[in-house]
Amino acid sequence: MRLKIIVFLLAVAIVFAQNDKSQLYNSLLSKYGDINSISLKFKSLNNHSLEGKLDAQKGNKYVLRLGDRVITCNGKTLWNYSETDNNVIVSNLENFFFSLISQLNPVELKVESSSRGTSFRILTLEPKTSEQFSQIKLWIDSKGEIASIAIIKDKIEEKWAIWDVRINPKFEKEHFNFKAPKNVETIDIR
Repeated sequence: MRLKIIVFLLAVAIVFAQNDKSQLYNSLLSKYGDINSISLKFKSLNNHSLEGKLDAQKGNKYVLRLGDRVITCNGKTLWNYSETDNNVIVSNLENFFFSLISQLNPVELKVESSSRGTSFRILTLEPKTSEQFSQIKLWIDSKGEIASIAIIKDKIEEKWAIWDVRINPKFEKEHFNFKAPKNVETIDIR
């Protein structure tokens, strides 16, 4: 009898875990799946010297600031500016991430508590078709906000903290066009 109760409780827990991961994924889809623009700050948790800011808008428009590098795309042209190298490389557009979340499947949901007593739900997602990575893990706080993201490829995990996330901020049209500073070498490879 005791074994039947344990098996029943495990089955109920598995069903609830399945529903919770699907519910959480659907909640994230409704919050982040149909956004038009986003702005956020990020920091690598693997390499603490990597820190930056991302402003992005549908239509493959973005400005990525990472150290001395600024990568700007207006939807057609990509400018990769390096202050250290004193040059900007101009090339054609590379696609970005706005459709990524809808191309993932939720596969696991865990709860993790930090030493400070903060609790996070960790949602593991796998791509439906892409082979650019094997999994993405999202650390979601008690408010339903994504606090960290890990990208796993070939068993190597790159984890990024994110904060100051603004959904659908307004950007000026010129925000996604790059103007090279004076005396900067421009290398056009389009």
